[in-house]
Amino acid sequence: MKHNEQFHNQLNKVSPSVKMEMDLSRAIIDRIDYILDRDGISRKELAERIGCKESQITRWTRGFPNYTIAALAKLSVALGEPLVEISTH
Repeated sequence: MKHNEQFHNQLNKVSPSVKMEMDLSRAIIDRIDYILDRDGISRKELAERIGCKESQITRWTRGFPNYTIAALAKLSVALGEPLVEISTH
């Protein structure tokens, strides 16, 4: 419990943009995990679809990765649906 309290105390000290970055990263990771679970796709299979090592998929689905647009596009194509949608309005 104390560790969780310390985490939240530290989180309150970061800038709004860093909080937003963390929230977006967490949402993308959750989306990837959801699609993998729903469709029965392993991280190894996803790596094969993209042409990378499984360790890269692990890095993209743990912690707070810094996704490039290219990485998001590759993941979206390999998973068969967009991970990020942007409104133009």
